[in-house]
Amino acid sequence: MAIQGKLRWEPVFLALGLGLSVGNVFANEANRPEMTGIEWLKSMRQAASSRTYQGVVSYVKDQQMDSFKLFHRVVDGQERERLISMNSPIREVVRTGGTVSRYSADSQQVVVETKPSGQSVLMNLPEDPALLERYYRIHLRGQEYVAGALTQVVALEPRDEYRYSRLIWIDADTRLPLKLDVLNEDGQSVEQMVFMTINTKDPIAPTDLEPTSGARSAITQISHRETQPVKGLKWSIKDVPSGFQIVSYSTLKRPPSSMPVEHILLSDGFSAVSIYIEGGEGRKATGTRKMGAINVDSVELDGHLVTVMGEVPLKTVSMIVHGVTEK
Repeated sequence: MAIQGKLRWEPVFLALGLGLSVGNVFANEANRPEMTGIEWLKSMRQAASSRTYQGVVSYVKDQQMDSFKLFHRVVDGQERERLISMNSPIREVVRTGGTVSRYSADSQQVVVETKPSGQSVLMNLPEDPALLERYYRIHLRGQEYVAGALTQVVALEPRDEYRYSRLIWIDADTRLPLKLDVLNEDGQSVEQMVFMTINTKDPIAPTDLEPTSGARSAITQISHRETQPVKGLKWSIKDVPSGFQIVSYSTLKRPPSSMPVEHILLSDGFSAVSIYIEGGEGRKATGTRKMGAINVDSVELDGHLVTVMGEVPLKTVSMIVHGVTEK
């Protein structure tokens, strides 16, 4: 079974930089104590998961830009999200909690799967963002306007060479992340997400969170994920950069293949790395490749194909993939 990108829609949508420097103090918060970067991240995480919002999001990767309509609200205590591509017909993603359904007009199919994390498609953050300070320097970089809203720019700069830097533009009013920039080792932007428009005032109708009628008529294929106890893991991972820990271990069956694939998810709380291990003859390693901010490396190991991918530098995925051994 070929692994095609991440299990989630990355989540990370990005786009053309919009912004106009406005100085060092918010006009409406001039008399308030300045918040720290950690405090901004905490309020952003809460807002992204609890607020009702809709807008147009643009995402730039590999010099290509896609735009999506995004709807988000909480229904009966559960997050609901829907993304609809504006660049192609009936290509959309619907998330209810940790269940994600992907609809495609090209294949006339919908693939349903569960995610280890039920967080927003915008970005993942730990429950306590202060934990990130062990691996990132977190500081403020002034204010800019994005989609007509005044934002605070928060920078996360890695303390080693095994992670990427991120810049996050957080709405001063709603605390929503309106822009994200992923920077590689050379400080070059490799992915961007930006809200071109954002609306937090108007209600979202139940139909806005449901797939289109054409998408609902597609053939459904279910990706089965079964969570496994980490102590039952039959693989050793010898070389992992400091801070990356096993978040989940599961087995997947993704149609049309019936062969199970083992998935080990590593994370430092912000940056995630996936390890996929699949058996069967004829599996050939493709070596290193790059997909925007995502680096991929693969090796053949005792009749298995081991593939490691993540929004981290190539040296990180290569270190991890070559450190996987069978116990």
